[in-house]
Formats: sequence, structure tokens, C-alpha cells
Amino acid sequence: MTVRPLRADDDRLIDRLIHLYEFKPYRDYRVWSKALQRAILRKEVDRVLSNQDHLGVVAGDGDDAVIGVCRPLAWDTSFFGVPMGRVELLLRGPACAAGTLSEAVNALLQQARAQTIKHLAVRVDIADMQAVAALEDAGFRLMDGLVTYFTHPRREPPTPVREVGRVRPLTPGDVDSVLAITREAYQGFRGRFHLDPHLPAARSDEFYIEWARQCCAGGMADRVVVADDGAGGIHGWASTRRVEPASTVGGVTLWAGSLGACRRDRPGAYAGLIRTLAMENFEAGEVTETQTQNHNIATVRIYNAVGARYVRGDYTFHAWLG
Repeated sequence: MTVRPLRADDDRLIDRLIHLYEFKPYRDYRVWSKALQRAILRKEVDRVLSNQDHLGVVAGDGDDAVIGVCRPLAWDTSFFGVPMGRVELLLRGPACAAGTLSEAVNALLQQARAQTIKHLAVRVDIADMQAVAALEDAGFRLMDGLVTYFTHPRREPPTPVREVGRVRPLTPGDVDSVLAITREAYQGFRGRFHLDPHLPAARSDEFYIEWARQCCAGGMADRVVVADDGAGGIHGWASTRRVEPASTVGGVTLWAGSLGACRRDRPGAYAGLIRTLAMENFEAGEVTETQTQNHNIATVRIYNAVGARYVRGDYTFHAWLG
């Protein structure tokens, strides 16, 4: 088995594997043609490879080959105090043998260890059971299961729902309330960082507060709305971000949900927030997608209530290399 570093002259191999790759993230949206899906994925690959610190390997040859790429995560490393990284690509076609994929995964682990990365994460499509098996064989542990729902820009509009409060854009005076609501809403939450025994619990708790802070500052969201209670406070908030390169390359803007939360005594506000954002996008001819854990039935019911459709599922795995 040949395993080698990914090279600058591997463009033809990258294009071939993009053409063959079965798990393109937007394959079931029925918004972008197959050609545009390939163009979006090519641009995503280019963006990953533009990071000077990426670590890339090629295992196998021709249609049997797999390209694996990981990179260190500077922000996550600083926040958690643990050297962290992420596998960005396991690109291959249906002819790729299980052994070839395993060789690529193990080679990435070796490269990550050589760069003193101790914590490595990867997200894979739930249909990609070959990758699931290879990751588990290499010592990765399942930490999260996500479901993605979306509204199509040229079909039925989002379904009206009862709004709790008046939905309006965030103002600077709302930020303290947003952070307080987020802290209360995520108290006791058990996300993938909490479930990982190698990460400090206190930082896992604080992660969602920092995420909310970054959304309000424009770093992790492009639009933030709140449900105004009419008495100088808010019931809850939601946010969304423009997804690139899909929006530019695909020619239809894609908005993905970032973070949101509601007061525990006003959980009904969330449906109105989600529906408002989705309706604004629908009227502009744009796509809305939003994610939650596959066990979060309450939020899935909200997505169903506003007329969003299930379109994709993903698993997140962690490996400890320390």
C-alpha cells in the first residue's frame, strides 16, 4: 500500500475523487445541479488546502485512492487549553477499499501526533459507514449525532407559527440579555465537548457563552434576531450565518443556523424566531438550513412546525492522541 504526502500536483486526482465522491453535503437539497455540487466541493477543498498548516496524505492509486487532510485548530486550542485539530477531508470514490481508507486515517493520526496535536475531531455523513468503521478501528469515539433540516427557496413557504414576542434584529442593548439567556438555557447541557473526558468541563460550559458572544459581535453569525417581550426585555434569540463557498459558487445564498436560546419559561418563542429567519430567506429566494442533535426531539418538532424538511445527518467523532 502506497501512502504519501499530498502534493501540489495532485489536482487531477482531486478532481477525479470529487467527481466520484458519494457523500457531497448538498446532494439531497435539490437546489444545486450535480455540476454545481462538484464545483462547491472543489472550492471547499481548495479552501482547506489554502491553510498553510494543513496535513495531507494520499493512500492508494487512481480510483482506489483516498485523500485525507487534517489541520490544527488555533482558536479551539486557545479556548480549551488543549492542542486540538480536525480532519477536514476523507475524499474518495466507491472503489476505495476499506484497507486503503484505514491506511489514510492512520497516516493522518501519525502526522497529527508529529505536530503535537492531542485532540482530533472529524464529522462524517451518517451514510458513510465505511468511514465510521475506519475511524472506530483507529480509536475515534462517537460524540455527537446531528440532523439537518432545510427550506427550499422555490417550494412551499415556511409554515406560519404562533410568535411569542415581536421578532426584531438584535441591538447592542440586547447583548447582556442574550448572554444571560444562553447561560441559563445551556446549563446542564451535554454536548460533545461535555461528553469528552479529555476536555475541561468548565471550558465546555463556557463554550456556548463564548459562541453567543461571538454571534452578537458578528464573528460567528451574520444575522441575529430576538423575540422582544414588549417590556424592555427579550424572550430569546436566534442567529444565522451565510455559508461559503456554497452561496457564491452555487449562485443561491445558503444560510445556516448558528446558535440560539430562549428563556426556560418562554420556550415557545424559538419557533417564531426560526420561522422569521426562514421566511426572510424564502422571500429573497435563498436557502435556510439548521441543525440540532438527533435526540433533540423538541427542536426537531419546531423544524417540522415551520415546514422544514430533513435533508442530512452527520456523526462527530473525537480521538485522543495525548
